[in-house]
Amino acid sequence: MYLFLLGVILGGVLHYKNSLLEEFLINVLLNVGFITVLTVVLFLYSTFIMKKKLLETIGVGDFLMFIVFACSFPIGTFLVVFSTSLIFSLLLFLILKNQLHYKTVPLAGFQSLFLSLLLLLNWLFNIVDLYVI
Repeated sequence: MYLFLLGVILGGVLHYKNSLLEEFLINVLLNVGFITVLTVVLFLYSTFIMKKKLLETIGVGDFLMFIVFACSFPIGTFLVVFSTSLIFSLLLFLILKNQLHYKTVPLAGFQSLFLSLLLLLNWLFNIVDLYVI
């Protein structure tokens, strides 16, 4: 829980420092709206197609990581980084699935690894401005 709060605060501060207050608030609201729509779709899919409860198909930590992403980037960057982190997580899971003890995807862990690598590489090499819409 502390890492979640730290991630939201640090990501939010980075995002806020690179935008105006109104832009920051609108971006966070749009990003959280996207996460909400995604959650509804996941709920419907898990309930009606998989016949499982939502928290049997995705963990609370995954949702908390989604919120960290939502607070950390403007909407355009959020959509690209969020989608890319999901692809990264899938590829990493497919590569490592034989070495993992559980046969589920540690999504929040893989996404946090992706976010750490992205921020580190961007800080070291200044590849792209993550806060330009």
